[in-house]
Amino acid sequence: MSEHMLNQALRSLFLQGRDPMFIADRRGFLTHVNPAFLTLYGYQEKDILAKNTGFLLQTPFQNRTFYRKVLRQLLKQGSWSGELNAVSESGEIIPVWTQIIKTDEGFSAIQVDLRERDKITRKMEGLSRLQSVATLAGGVAHEFNNILGGIQGHLYLFKRNIPESFEKEHARLERIDKLMQRAAGLVQNLLSFSKQKSTATREISLFPLLENTIDMARRSLDKQVEIRLSVQDRGLVAFSDAVMLRQHIFEIISNAERALVQQREELQYAYGEKLELIHVQLRKTDDGKHAEILIRDNGKGMQDATLRHCLDPFFSTEPVGEGTGLGLSSAAAYMQQLKGMLEVESVYGEYTAIRLLLPLAVEAIEESHHQGLILLVDDDDDLRESLGEILTCQGYEVILADNGIAALDLWRQYEKSLDAVVMDIIMPNMDGIEVAKEIRAGNQSIPICLTTGYSYQKVPSSLHVNLMRKPLNPDLLISYLESNTGNA
Repeated sequence: MSEHMLNQALRSLFLQGRDPMFIADRRGFLTHVNPAFLTLYGYQEKDILAKNTGFLLQTPFQNRTFYRKVLRQLLKQGSWSGELNAVSESGEIIPVWTQIIKTDEGFSAIQVDLRERDKITRKMEGLSRLQSVATLAGGVAHEFNNILGGIQGHLYLFKRNIPESFEKEHARLERIDKLMQRAAGLVQNLLSFSKQKSTATREISLFPLLENTIDMARRSLDKQVEIRLSVQDRGLVAFSDAVMLRQHIFEIISNAERALVQQREELQYAYGEKLELIHVQLRKTDDGKHAEILIRDNGKGMQDATLRHCLDPFFSTEPVGEGTGLGLSSAAAYMQQLKGMLEVESVYGEYTAIRLLLPLAVEAIEESHHQGLILLVDDDDDLRESLGEILTCQGYEVILADNGIAALDLWRQYEKSLDAVVMDIIMPNMDGIEVAKEIRAGNQSIPICLTTGYSYQKVPSSLHVNLMRKPLNPDLLISYLESNTGNA
């Protein structure tokens, strides 16, 4: 290769290379920098040429003794290589691997940005610490579960032996019971985080689960916060425990709602002055292997320090006593258990986005496919809505009624489309047995499941119905429907 060709090749490498390069004179003043150097440090060429290289290296991590060693080696051996910390125009300290070569005119250097390497190192160290904490959390949770079980058993016996007339004592016991439920929820999160709690994983249709979770959030969270749902594919199915997945999604939405409310209180803007939005999106990933649930809010976002630790167990920005710090970490652990992933993205002052990636269980089902159409009748609002959510999550379409007369009207309207009826017996106006008799008068084959909280309740055998006692076991009800609607 001729001298001219070599110079051309070196010039092209200098101007087009991806790694930062610079040339300095014998006193250390910069004479040439390449575009990659300007990109890394954020300077304009006119602002940096003729400056001494020392200004780049003025960080707390390197003292004069260190520089003297570098200079001695350069003068003695003609080159030096190693890791340095340099300062960008914005003040960011950037770790760079640097090789400096002594030349006749001064010095030439090439650098490599080590920030990505440091990210990977910190992530590996974090995973190691996370595994240690998970092991500890699992042990603590198991021991605490045993203690909790003993307390619950004694509390149950104690309540049975206190007369109903002791209203104050019963009220105190109810408060204790609620505290026990909170403790049980904490244990569940600990076990989920440590991956030591087995869950009932099955195929779950994600759209109805999301729809019902968002409906529940809209009813219980701040009314000024708007929650939107966008769905690209309503037929996505993933393996999960419906209760666990719903719990984690609801908690993420609740976190977003709290962030928006805190922002409102800090900025003190008037009602309707700013759109407070939580946007939930469901789609299939481009590779076709995962379902993506994205939950994004337009709150104040996270600062870098918070973002780095938001998945750490027990890390919380809430005041003492208002947060366990296990919400996101247990959700991330559950996603790993499902061989999925949880990712967090945030820009301070703009937004936070939580991305859940779940492996698809099967190819997307057709939107029109359903397990069946169920008429669900119960005068208890909470029970009717919660049971309706469970059935919807299993792929059923559900029509709701809160009394016998309304149920009979819906039966006449949807008789040809309905696949089964699930109905409470004790209801005002017209009870479940009377409604069942009216249905049987015109249809002898449709499955009817009657429910009751009374152990002495009897049903005429001529009705050919199934009887289930409350509290209902959802798995038993689902098994009955699958066996009797041809969708087993």
